[in-house]
Amino acid sequence: MDFSTTKKEMAAVFEQIIAQTDEGLLPDEGAVSRFVRLCQRMHQIAQDVWIGEAEDFSHLSNQLLNAVKKRDVESTIMLVESLQDAQAYCHRTFRE
Repeated sequence: MDFSTTKKEMAAVFEQIIAQTDEGLLPDEGAVSRFVRLCQRMHQIAQDVWIGEAEDFSHLSNQLLNAVKKRDVESTIMLVESLQDAQAYCHRTFRE
């Protein structure tokens, strides 16, 4: 899977996750697992200039999956917000 495909799929799955947490609900664990795999893939194909941010994002996505598995709604929502902040920073700083 190339960069563009990975990024588009990540964005689509992340939007599903955000939609659920915006309603105060736990996101679907399957969607979060897919998001984690896509984040790991993005980290693998990251350019050197933004590999650190990709690694941080991947780490946050794993924390999100753990929170969802524990059914911890509060932590899940906080982690989604952290991922949104990290995404905004990365896109603002490294947008191609």
